[in-house]
Amino acid sequence: MKKLRNQNGLTLTEMLCTVIIVLLFSSLVAGGANAAVRSFRISMADSQAQELCSTLTTAISDKLRYCTVETDAVFIQGVGYVKGPAKDIFTVKDSGQVYLGENKLLGAYAYPEGLKVKDFSVEYNDTERVFTVKFQIEDRQDTKLAEANFQVKQINQETN
Repeated sequence: MKKLRNQNGLTLTEMLCTVIIVLLFSSLVAGGANAAVRSFRISMADSQAQELCSTLTTAISDKLRYCTVETDAVFIQGVGYVKGPAKDIFTVKDSGQVYLGENKLLGAYAYPEGLKVKDFSVEYNDTERVFTVKFQIEDRQDTKLAEANFQVKQINQETN
């Protein structure tokens, strides 16, 4: 009989150790990939919230800067008369989108990933002719991602 000790190959113990090492390495890679994807999504949500905040700030500023405030309505160029006091011309619907009168201020694509506007307020100072606007941008979990607090000086001189 020949002895089997001189044959080349792997023992069962060596094979099991190799498989365990490969499994541990692959679980570390999968965990790292999940953390990277989670970090990417958080970063994208923050970026999109900042972009929405900036877009809303610009759109609201443009509308208010050239408006004419009257006692029972506000005239806005490109929109016309919006009935009600100056503080009520912008509203936020249940969807979290900002409306100017009865029309959406921005399209639905401006609100990505379930972002919504909360705590929206507009105040108007008659003597200084300045609007003060405040709002927050939140995600689906009601986490505040961005906020704006700015003033807009009314340019038009005519008021009734």
